Amino acid sequence: MPETLKSEQTISYQPHMVNLLRRLQAARSLVKIKIGKDTDEYNSIILEANYDTNELYLDELNSKFGHKKIKKGTRINVDGRLQGVRVQFQTKVIGIDNTNSIAAYRLALPKNMLYQQRRRHYRASVNGDQKLAIVLPVPLKHHVMGDIVDISASGFCSRLDYSDSINFQAEQAIYSATINLPGRNEITCDIQVRSVRSYPDKGYTLIGSQFIEIQPNQQTHLERIVAMLDRNHRRAVN
Repeated sequence: MPETLKSEQTISYQPHMVNLLRRLQAARSLVKIKIGKDTDEYNSIILEANYDTNELYLDELNSKFGHKKIKKGTRINVDGRLQGVRVQFQTKVIGIDNTNSIAAYRLALPKNMLYQQRRRHYRASVNGDQKLAIVLPVPLKHHVMGDIVDISASGFCSRLDYSDSINFQAEQAIYSATINLPGRNEITCDIQVRSVRSYPDKGYTLIGSQFIEIQPNQQTHLERIVAMLDRNHRRAVN
C-alpha cells in the first residue's frame, strides 16, 4: 500500500473553505491565534462561518492580555487541526461584537488557506479557468452533469445542482461515470460516493467520490492532469 502523503494545498474556492471552517466549528476544535507579527499564541474556537457575508466569527481569546491587542483592522493568523489535518489562514478583524460581556471577533473570510492533506494521492484544486466536468448516470433521468472541484488519482469532489443531489447517497456505487478532461479527453470509470454535503440555500451539493477500479493507464493520465493543475495553481498564486 502506498505511503500516506502529507502535502500542503492552497485552497481559494470559497465553498471548500467555508466547509472546512464549519467542520472546525462543529468539532469545537481549538485553534491557535497569533496577532499580527506577535509570536505569542492564544486559544479560541470558530463560532460561525457565513458564506453570504464572507465572514466568520471567532470566540473571545482565552487571555485578557491577548484580547486587548485585538482591534478593528488587526491582522491575525489562525492555525487549527481537523481530525489531525492542519488548516491555516490569515485574515483581519472587521468588527468586535459583545454578548453578555463575552466578545466575538468578526473576521473577513480569508482569500485562501493552507490545508495539509493526508491522502494516498495528492488532490489538486480545479480553478475556474480549467473546468473539469463529470457526467453521472442516474435512473429515469439518464444522467446529471456537474463540475469537479478537486481531483486526485484516487477520487474527486464534484459540485452538482442541489435538485440533482437527491439521486445520490453515501456508499452508493455509480457505474460508467464519465470525467471530461482537458484536451477533449475523457475517462469512463466506476466510482463510489463517499460523502454528500448539501447547501440548499446556495442551490448546490458537494459530492466526494472514490474510484472503485481504474485502469493503470487511466490512473497515469489522471496523475499527469493533477500535476498540471497543481503547477498552474501555484503559478496563479505566485
